[in-house]
Amino acid sequence: MRRFDGKTLLVTGASSGIGRATAKRFAEEGARVVIVDKNAEGLEQTLGSLGAGPHLSRVCDLTDEDATLSLAQSLVDVVGSVHGLVHAAGIHWLRPLQVTDARSLQEMLASHVGSSIAIIRGLVCKRLASKAGCAVALISSAAALKGEAATVAYAAAKGALLSAARALAVELARRKIRVNVVVPGVVRTPQSEAYLSKLPQDQVLAIEQAHLLGLGQPEDIAGALAFLLSDDARWMTGAALVIDGGLTIH
Repeated sequence: MRRFDGKTLLVTGASSGIGRATAKRFAEEGARVVIVDKNAEGLEQTLGSLGAGPHLSRVCDLTDEDATLSLAQSLVDVVGSVHGLVHAAGIHWLRPLQVTDARSLQEMLASHVGSSIAIIRGLVCKRLASKAGCAVALISSAAALKGEAATVAYAAAKGALLSAARALAVELARRKIRVNVVVPGVVRTPQSEAYLSKLPQDQVLAIEQAHLLGLGQPEDIAGALAFLLSDDARWMTGAALVIDGGLTIH
């Protein structure tokens, strides 16, 4: 399919994992892809994997609001406008309540919620979003739907994205900006592999078995994101698309 011919799409968190797979999927479908991450080395590896095309990379810490708005302005100057955004940047760690202090909670919220709002503000305030229409997809997590120990900060941040997306969908509809969320289960990314490597083998097996279809691959999420940013989803906004291998249905 070539659903994105003539379109420019922005992907954050593109140095690895879901962000990288999504950038590659968009490029394969004809998009000019702008990739953003604070990991310069990983970003360059992703850029090299996109093949021929006028793709761009930009290094930016999206938890820095001023830097994020400056990024949006610089992209206006270079590409004019974008037709879609996938915001895949964000940190992940497990900490029990006893060591989840205010500082660590704020760090998690800034990484997921603050950065999401900042980059979407950039789309709107710097007029980066195409006037013809723009689609935004945020990345939540099954942790927002299914309780698990030691995830209070992560679950709170990912749950906030579900609520924020609904509010943003209402506010931005008049600007022809759609906002949706994907809700993945455990996907085999460098981030999740690092987490799984620290667990006893029996716990890893339990996590795998809890996913009725097994653990996911980044490409599983990239396909759904390509759908949400395409015209195939033009009548969808404020929706949460659960892609979790059956984790949350039992």
